[in-house]
Amino acid sequence: MNKPARYTAACMLSAAALGANAAYAASTVGLFVGHEHLNNGSPNWEESAIRMSHEIAPRRLVDIAVTRTERFNLSDSQISAAYVAPLSRQLTAGIEANASPSHRVLARNAFGTTLQYEFAPAWLIHAGAKTTRYDDVRVNQSLLMLEHYFSSFSWSVGWRPARAFHTTAHSGELRGSYYYGDRNSVGIIVAGGKEAASIGGRVALTSLRSATLVGRHWLSRDWAINYGVGSSRQGEFYVRNGISIGVQHTF
Repeated sequence: MNKPARYTAACMLSAAALGANAAYAASTVGLFVGHEHLNNGSPNWEESAIRMSHEIAPRRLVDIAVTRTERFNLSDSQISAAYVAPLSRQLTAGIEANASPSHRVLARNAFGTTLQYEFAPAWLIHAGAKTTRYDDVRVNQSLLMLEHYFSSFSWSVGWRPARAFHTTAHSGELRGSYYYGDRNSVGIIVAGGKEAASIGGRVALTSLRSATLVGRHWLSRDWAINYGVGSSRQGEFYVRNGISIGVQHTF
């Protein structure tokens, strides 16, 4: 699902932070599909992806994904990669990059970096920067996020400014998650503000309000289901209501 701009590396960093509580899995392969309905009469959005991750060592991860997207009767493909590695016991770094050969509605390419610092037990701060290139504009984004784990829960609050067209837009994000069983989780993400978004092949700074429920449930030691259900209002352009589901296998 098309959520507020986020960093793949930042999500991998959070996963690495839970490494001490999760079972070690050397490699993961996942298949994901998403469907979104727009209220303005535009065709439904469709997305499918295959993702491969490998945990080289604790807190050291590599992730590669190939995505196929259909929006506004336009189709795009994209390949993305991310790498996370520890710099010290408290500090972890991540880099990510993606490129779309067709880039009709997706960005031509993007590159981002993220740092995570555990400044106190179970307290994390994330900081990052990302530059995204479209045909007619470059969007520069930043990230500042505070995250805390306690008992079987976690919460985070984030600020995501974006710069495009000589204007800075600001958005905020709140996340809360509950962890149950061995590796299962369910969470909610609420975001609002302004962001740079690709609307029918052009980039615009628009307001955003969204809420998404996400989760992962392990069916066995090696198989898990990932899911998401959400709604997003993109300014005066449209409201998107969607669902995504995926299956992943570890070995």
